[in-house]
Order: sequence, then C-alpha cells, then structure tokens
Amino acid sequence: MKLFKKHSKVRKVAFFIWIAIVIGLLTLYFINPELFEIEQLRGLVEEHKIIVVIIYLLILSFLGLTFIPSTPFAIGGVILFSAGEAYFFNLIGILTSSTIVYYFAQFLRFDKALKARYPKKIKKVRNALQNKELPIIIGWSAFPVVPTDLIIYVSSTLNVKVWKALLGVLIGEGILNAFYIFSVDYFV
Repeated sequence: MKLFKKHSKVRKVAFFIWIAIVIGLLTLYFINPELFEIEQLRGLVEEHKIIVVIIYLLILSFLGLTFIPSTPFAIGGVILFSAGEAYFFNLIGILTSSTIVYYFAQFLRFDKALKARYPKKIKKVRNALQNKELPIIIGWSAFPVVPTDLIIYVSSTLNVKVWKALLGVLIGEGILNAFYIFSVDYFV
C-alpha cells in the first residue's frame, strides 16, 4: 500500500506539471498565435530537427511508465513531421517504451501496484495470455480504449518472451498509429 501511495504522489506531480505545460502553451498561443501555425512549427522543426526528434523520442520512450496515452503525440507528430516520419518515430518510441516497461515492471514494482489496484483485470488478462499470447497482445495494442502499457506489464510478470511482446505491440500499435497518423495527415 505504501508503494501505491508513492505512485499516487508521482502521478499527482506529473498531472500538475502536465497542467502547467498545457496552461503555458495555451497562454503562449493566445499571446502569440502565429507561433502555432503549422508552417511556422514545421519551419522550427526543420531548423532544429535532430534536437526535436531526440526530445520527441525521449518523451515517447518514457510515456509507458506514466500511463499517458501516446495518441496525442502521434497526432501531434503529423504537425511536426511528415506522416511517414511521424509514423516511424512513433513506432520507435512505442517499442522503446514497451521495452522499458517490460524490463522495469518488476524492478520498479509497478506490478504490485497494478495487482493491488486491478486484481480482477490482471487475473483475467493473465488467464487469456497463457493460452494465446501473441494474438491477444496484438489485439490489445490495436484497441484504442485500453492502455498498451498494461499488457506489457502483465506480459513481463508472466514471463512472455520479450520479442513476442514487442512483436505484438509493433503489429497492434502499427495498425492503430497508421490509422491515426495517415488519417490526420489527410485532413491537415
């Protein structure tokens, strides 16, 4: 229970930081809206592409530890990069994030917090995974309502082979991100 309280405090701090960033960006938008024009943003990215890509990949890589969905970043990636680049960078970020989550799930003891908070869901996923690991990971990853990170945590605690977990995430998230990114690109 002590671990869950610490995790809760971290989530609160992360939430307030996120709110502060959103408020800061909204304020900047209302003060100086031309900074947020798509062509202006793309120009800024082109000037500092390596730095922007590194920051973008770092953010995506550590989202899995926070349970923040990557969907807004996938959609935002279309504004910053070409659709192909956004798709490629998002898949790299998702695979990196999933790898981090897989190897650090037990090390960071998030598995205990998840078991304490969602015991029925964890048990249900465990029972399903024991029979058909890859199809379930693919389906779970392609379904936008459920967090992919949860299936990676459970896969790690069940000792599903890392290559199988990552392949499932790559296929499932690849399908989902292709839909998001190329649909948004069509309309932007």
